[in-house]
Amino acid sequence: MDDYKQYIPDGETIYPQKADSLKAYSGKKRIMLEWQIIDPKVDFCQISWFQGTEQKNMDVLIETNSEYDNNTTQVIIDNLEESNYIFTIVSFDKLGNRSIPVEIEQVSYGDMYESSLVNRVIKSKEYMPESGLTIEWYRAEESEINVELNYTSISKEQKNIIISNESTSSFISDFNVEYPFTYKTSYRPDSTAIDIFYADIQEERVSYYADITDDFLQNTGDPFQLGSMVHDNRFYAAPGWIGNTVGTRNGNIDVLKNAPNHGLTLWAWSGYSPLPSFENGKLFQTIELEAGTYRFDALVYAVSSNLNRSYIVVALGEDLPDISNISSALASTAVPNNIKEGDTNKPTLSVEFELTEKSKVSLGFVANIGHAQETIYKKVRLFEKR
Repeated sequence: MDDYKQYIPDGETIYPQKADSLKAYSGKKRIMLEWQIIDPKVDFCQISWFQGTEQKNMDVLIETNSEYDNNTTQVIIDNLEESNYIFTIVSFDKLGNRSIPVEIEQVSYGDMYESSLVNRVIKSKEYMPESGLTIEWYRAEESEINVELNYTSISKEQKNIIISNESTSSFISDFNVEYPFTYKTSYRPDSTAIDIFYADIQEERVSYYADITDDFLQNTGDPFQLGSMVHDNRFYAAPGWIGNTVGTRNGNIDVLKNAPNHGLTLWAWSGYSPLPSFENGKLFQTIELEAGTYRFDALVYAVSSNLNRSYIVVALGEDLPDISNISSALASTAVPNNIKEGDTNKPTLSVEFELTEKSKVSLGFVANIGHAQETIYKKVRLFEKR
């Protein structure tokens, strides 16, 4: 029975339990190792790896609660350079017996990986004063976790929202458009990672149109203020508005229509108005603006169904072009002829224009008006894109 002993003159070799169920988790300049030991005779485990050409070792004491308990050991190895690592774990008992070595490979991520990260791309962003900011996002990358967005609210509080990688649209009702928002995208480089990585913080400003009407325009409506009487104690001039003879001769505010919320009108009525009809009637204001992008709005109240032609116009200089030369204007839009006084939703027509230098511009209306025709505007506004 003991014949085998002649072949092992130094005695029987005893192997403590090796590291069981060994796992490795990637991290930021660190890696976590996890394994199980149920052998109560195991005193410690030694972890070995190479940092460049230098071998590193770490001893980890093993404390088992009782025989055959399933004890899990977790160890974080930090201060690692950004690289792949192979770790070898050997168990030792109190007598110095060694287990069979167990190896596992894992990567340590660092600054180079993090510097390669980019923020989730914004497809579009739109701000509406009445509702807020809407952001549309392109689809998230697989390794993305979420987007952390910081913004200033209307009450000037700093707020934070988290946008999941499944979401493709975000809405912020209390967004203060005068301030930028910032965001950063978080990543988990692989499914084992114990750390989260971030792209650089990105700042975004939202373009919007600031209302500058009161700084530049006079008598802007809803209601328009009356000037001197022009015709029949009913039609009055509109202070602040200038125009050519045919545009102002019949008067531009009708006190019997829409009172007291008087509109601004270009009109004619054969046999009643001083001018029975006219062509290229103009009504406008001339102001000076710095270089920039602007928008001129006019809320249309009513238009005669058989209106010949009418335009909302912005032009360089101190006059508006004739209709035949309307293309020379900085911007213009034709007024449709199907807007009725009884319509519930009145359209606001807009013209956007850009100035490359400080300039005088004229903003207003030009129209051909025949018998029993009119256009009525309820208010005008001027905005600057910022």
